[in-house]
Amino acid sequence: MSANKKAGTLYETLFIAESLSNGLDVSTTVGDYSQYDCIVDNGSKLHRVQIKGTQYKQTSGYSITTAMGARQSQKNLYADNAFDFLAALVISKGVRYWYIIPKEAIGSSISVKLYPNPTSKAKYEKFRHAWDLICS
Repeated sequence: MSANKKAGTLYETLFIAESLSNGLDVSTTVGDYSQYDCIVDNGSKLHRVQIKGTQYKQTSGYSITTAMGARQSQKNLYADNAFDFLAALVISKGVRYWYIIPKEAIGSSISVKLYPNPTSKAKYEKFRHAWDLICS
């Protein structure tokens, strides 16, 4: 199994655990051909969730790819209706930061940059630990 597949499985498992601890029910997909990884049930609504993560800091924050494909040159954007939320996990110095980002907020971006620090005013920081978006 590739390191990327293993990491993806870890991020998905951590998302499921965090969702359950937030009182949500989670159903996973069979296979890896869907454009979402799981369905989250908050008791009144179902949400399709694509899960991504990283532990590797780049010069200017953490980058999460929001497209499909193995190589950067062959990335394909997800369809507008492919999922409802991107659940992006950044693990920084052993601390887990979840970003619950609505698909509309991503638009046609091929990646999102995340800056999990207390003073960040970056574009997606308002979605850090925004579990209320899925829970309500």
